[in-house]
Amino acid sequence: MRFPGHRIAKHYFPVTKKRSRVGVSQDDESRPWNLLGLDQIVVDVEVKGSPDLLEELGLVAGESVLWDDEILSRWRERLNREACRVSAGGAVGNTVNNFTYLSGEPATLLGAIGDGIRPGEPAFQYVAQTPGAVDLGRLRSVPGSIATAFTFIGPEGDRTFAVAPGISNEYPEEELPLEVVRQAPAVLTTLYCLRDPAWPIAQAAERMMREAKDAGVPVALGMGTAGLVRERQAYAVDLLKQYVNLAAMNADEAEALTGEQDALLACRKLLDWVDLVIITEGDRGLTMGGWVDERYKRQTDQKIRSKSIPEYNRYEYSRLMCSADCPDPLKVFSHIHPYRGGPDRLKNTNGAGDAALAAVLHDICANRYHRTTVPESDKHAAPVEFLTYSSLSRIAQYGNRVAYEVLKGNSPRLNAPVGPDEEG
Repeated sequence: MRFPGHRIAKHYFPVTKKRSRVGVSQDDESRPWNLLGLDQIVVDVEVKGSPDLLEELGLVAGESVLWDDEILSRWRERLNREACRVSAGGAVGNTVNNFTYLSGEPATLLGAIGDGIRPGEPAFQYVAQTPGAVDLGRLRSVPGSIATAFTFIGPEGDRTFAVAPGISNEYPEEELPLEVVRQAPAVLTTLYCLRDPAWPIAQAAERMMREAKDAGVPVALGMGTAGLVRERQAYAVDLLKQYVNLAAMNADEAEALTGEQDALLACRKLLDWVDLVIITEGDRGLTMGGWVDERYKRQTDQKIRSKSIPEYNRYEYSRLMCSADCPDPLKVFSHIHPYRGGPDRLKNTNGAGDAALAAVLHDICANRYHRTTVPESDKHAAPVEFLTYSSLSRIAQYGNRVAYEVLKGNSPRLNAPVGPDEEG
């Protein structure tokens, strides 16, 4: 497991330097450390989303809609003329892909894929574009077509989605590899998979979260889109309360979920339901919040800042904990502006949130790995268990750095490890 960044301020990328093996627990040397994700397996088709095209297709800018096979057939030829790029996609698929590059560890992806995988077809492109470190061996093969998600990129980088689900929801809970769930350093799914409780994949996703929680495995949930959150708001809140440690979303989704326009206030409300929150805010940066026990809080040496929450960043140097493990719990927050101001021209924000989430999950998984393999380390000397390896401030910096790489590359996924900062 690569660890998430040197302990000096300008580096927020995985280190490759070998660490000492003194005190390593030999019993856990062969344990797999695969991040586990359950997703609607989907191919992304990027389209230049001009206002005229969105109006022609009956789409609302910034929202996500479902298309059945009939609607897809009606528009396929028109969209093929506009298509910019076809690539493996899915929020969870993007995140586990990024995790493998950041951590140097494998990941396992669950879901349903079409049984006819032939060169040139979307399912073939999905498999061909997924790195070998992502284990696809547990996908369920189902007759039919892989899901297609059209991402309409607006002139300012805004995104609108139309999704033809195909067989993507045909993953039943009986297919869940429960031993993999219980051994995972973390599990991940999205509200997309839980949109309709009647879907087999929705039942599988809730079972996975329940099994993970019972096994003490951290559970992460992405929110999808603001429209989906509004549609399933009460159910989403119930899921967060019951199962979720880490909730990830953008600012619009946070507002739809909490009713708070301000990201810090939304973050504070979300912490009543979960242990750690990531809210991406586009060109305004990234807001995060979590819990620490009063005994283990650490004050920042940066300038103390006040917004809607006075002195919100005072304890951002704290390493995070699960709220249930805090005898005297304290909410802590951090906000960071885009790394280097963000790319000069933000052409596409697709995948930035998935990249930030991958970085945070890397930190959580590294903590569990280190606690298991090097239990005598000073990192784990306290009589409590921490959720993260690094402080809230460091995690925010790391997520920001990885998101920048995705934005800079105009791609929803990393295609290489994140290297050192450029000098100068």
